[in-house]
Parts: sequence; structure tokens; C-alpha cells
Amino acid sequence: MKRKIYILILILAFFSIIAIGCSGTSTETGGKESKSDKVLIVRSGGDPMSFNPDTIADDNAYAIVQNIFNRLVKLDASKQIIPDLAKDWEVSDDGLAITFHLKDNAKWHDGKPVTSKDVKYTFDTIKENKTYYFNSRLDIVNSIEVPDDHTVVFKLNDPDVSFIADLGWYATFILPEHVLNNGQSWEDNPASKEPIGSGPFKFSEFKQGVNISLIPNKDYHDGEPKLDKLVFSIIPDEQTAIQALINGEIDVYENVPSSSVDQMKANGKIRMALNEYPSPARIIFNLKNETLADVHLRKAIATAINKEEISKKVYNGVQVPEYSMYPSLIDWAANTEEVSPQFNIVEAKKILENAGYKKDANGFYVTGITLDVFEGSGYPDMANLMKATLAEAGIGIELKVSEFNAWNQKVSVERDFMIEMQGGFMGPDPAALAKRYGTGVGSNYGEYSNPKFDELTAKGAATGDQEMRAQYYKEAQTLLAEDLPFVPIVTYAGYDANNAAYVNLPIDGAGKWGWQEYTYTDIQ
Repeated sequence: MKRKIYILILILAFFSIIAIGCSGTSTETGGKESKSDKVLIVRSGGDPMSFNPDTIADDNAYAIVQNIFNRLVKLDASKQIIPDLAKDWEVSDDGLAITFHLKDNAKWHDGKPVTSKDVKYTFDTIKENKTYYFNSRLDIVNSIEVPDDHTVVFKLNDPDVSFIADLGWYATFILPEHVLNNGQSWEDNPASKEPIGSGPFKFSEFKQGVNISLIPNKDYHDGEPKLDKLVFSIIPDEQTAIQALINGEIDVYENVPSSSVDQMKANGKIRMALNEYPSPARIIFNLKNETLADVHLRKAIATAINKEEISKKVYNGVQVPEYSMYPSLIDWAANTEEVSPQFNIVEAKKILENAGYKKDANGFYVTGITLDVFEGSGYPDMANLMKATLAEAGIGIELKVSEFNAWNQKVSVERDFMIEMQGGFMGPDPAALAKRYGTGVGSNYGEYSNPKFDELTAKGAATGDQEMRAQYYKEAQTLLAEDLPFVPIVTYAGYDANNAAYVNLPIDGAGKWGWQEYTYTDIQ
């Protein structure tokens, strides 16, 4: 009897070990793996549009191509720039040349070396194609020189050190010239379906609507990945993805809905980590509109927004109030003294009365203002709370809620709005201020124009001294706090839910590895 019990214990122990070592292997992953393989399964919200990472900006492809390809520089978990293919770089004294020194041991997945010629080919091709996402940013580049196989020099038309940070964002991945330069467009090239990169993982298989499988690049220049397979499981529905995480069918779910955070925190098998982005929700005023051209009205509106209430009621306190005119997450550049107004209904009314506004029979100083909001992200709920407090201050707001594509056509294309609500990345460099609010810039939806602001942001972009840059950008933010062409509402943040059995996930890699990069991820 004792012998039978002993054998049973051994059997149970054996299966326990197997279970610990193969999270997610019960889900179809596009290939067979042994029970001891380390397979990490990441939730993806949808199919990628392409495996060529430089033609378009594609959120569904970003994490996948981040692990197949490299850039010169990349963003870490804190959304700051760290080296990638470039081991270091320097800016010339006049700011007109940026020189990158490449790692000398990087190889493409087919074994051929990565050289400076691949870098030049990549960006020359983007510069030649107006439809490619990074094309317009390359207007600042006069030429790209390659004095040797591991040195690349960008010659600029105007000094702009923020160009380095831009190289770590969307659609700037280095592509293999020997594979793609065959007379076909990138869109038509077979390599855009079965990509060859230089990153930590190699493309293995794509099952549309199901998953994308990657296998480790054993010759990766920064060390062989620890995982045996990396799978991106396509689960568009949030609640389905939550259940898959609970069931152990996936291991990583970025940006868990705030309504599910407490449930996930109570699950001992799941590790929750707050992931913050420099992408605050904000309202933009159309300054070409006669009503909103009055800065007193804009200040009254800003003063009548209860950011604390919005944070608690809409986002369960996960997305906290934002007052700085540049995201406070980028602490070296954010002006935390000259900021948008604190909530105060009495003060909002006083601003209007001092500016000569009179109440109508219904107690409103001004009515007929419309606020365009797109569905999702909690934006309609946020707008309704704003509408209520603005009404208390005597400001009548009418909400116009639409799906994103309709909102985008109306707001960003036709510019047919009074106030609109949006998010949008404001990093990794404060030069993003000029790209959002500079005179004549395409993404300056509210058509704000202040020559002094333009001058300060131009100076900030032209110097490589971070202290001087911070000074220029903080002065620019002071002008924004005075003019209020927009009002920041709450930060953008969300919890990443990870299988607690894994270590060295992207969220753990500030200063060490890339955001959404799984090179060093391993089972504890």
C-alpha cells in the first residue's frame, strides 16, 4: 500500500513539473512543442496589416515586428530612448550631423551581416515614397552617408536633436537591402509576408485570425532569447482575453480594462504592473471658432473640469489627473509649476463674469458649444462628467459621440468641430509639443499659433544640451498654460497582466531592453 502511494506521489509530482514548464501550451500555437518548451503567449487585439514594419503605423503589428526587427534606437518600458542596432551616437557642434555607430556583430536571420548600407537603403526608400509613415519626418534629412560598414551619418537641413527620438518610434525598423532591393515595391515583396529581420525572434507562422508564431534567433547579437517560442494570440474581445488569461491560455495582456483590474489583482497567478504612457487625454479648442477664440471662455471651461472625479469614476484612479501642459511622466521636460487650472466652479463663473458674460434666463453664460468624442477609451463617460460640471458653471455643452473613423474624418480631415477630445503619444521627446501645437503643423487640429511658442520649441530642438532644452520647453509650456489651446484631463495608463511564472517581461526592462521586447523573458 505504501509503495502504491509513493508511486502515485511521484506521478503527481511529475505532472506538476510539466504544468509549471508549459504555460499556454494547451492553446493552438501554430506548431508542436514538447511539454518542456518555454512558450510565451501574448494577447494581440487583431491581425497585423503587414509584416513590413515601415510602410504604415500598425498597432497590431508593433509588438510582433519589435521582436523580428531592430531599429537604430528603441523605446524602453519608460518610453525613453535606449540603444538598439546603434551602440552609441553623437551630434555635431552645429547640430547638422548625427552619427550612429552600429554594433559590429548584428546579422540578418539568413546569416548575412547588418551594415550601414542597410540603414541607408531603408531610409532612402522611405524618403522616396510619400505614402510611407515616416516619410514626412525625413524632410529634415539632406543626405545619408556611410563612411564604413558600421557608421551612418544623417546630414540635416536644420539642427534637430529630436530626430534621434523619432527614430525609436513607429515605422523606422532597419530592413535588409539584399532581400528587399529586387525591383519590387515593399508592399508587393514576398518578404513582407515572410519577413527576414535581425531581431531576437524569427518569423515562423501566421494563421489569420488565430495567431502569429515566432521562434528564437539563436545568433541574436544581444544574446540568444530564453524562450523556445513566442506566440501572439489574436483575441479582439477584451472579456474573452481576460478569461483566457485567467484560464492560463495566454500569459501577457497589456492594458487590462480598468473594470477588471481588481479581479486580476486578486489572482495570485497573475502579476499586475502599471504601464504609463506620455499620451494624456485632452480636449482641443478650435481657435478659428469665434466663440472659442476668447481665452477667458477657454480658461473658464478648463477651471470647470473636475479631473479628480473623472479619474475616479471613469478610470478607477488608474489614469490620474494631468495638469502639466506636457506629460508629467517625462519629468525632465514637464513644467509642473505653470499648469492648467484646478477645478473650481466659483472661480469659473468669476472668470466669465469679469470677462463680461451675462447669464440667460436658464442660468447659462454661454450655450451652443459642441464637443466631439469618439467611442471607446472611456471618452464618452469622461465627456458626460465634464458636461455636468460645465453646466454648473453656466457653460452649455452638447456632446457628439461617433465611432472613430467618423470622428477622424470630421475632426482631423474636415476640421469641423468646436471642441474635440483625443489622446495621442507625446513622447519620447518634448519636441512633440511643436508637432502638436506648432503653427501650420498638420496635427495642430485647433490651429493654435504663437510665434514665441514656435521660437522656443525650435530652440529646444536645435540644442543637444538637455538642461537648455528643458528650459526652452518649459517656457513654451508656460505659454500654453496662459493661452490654453487645449486642456489635459487625465494621464494614459493601464495595468499589464502577466503570468507570474515569468520574469524579465517588457514592463521590467526600463533602461535595459525594448518596450514589448521578449528577448530576456524566462520562466522563474
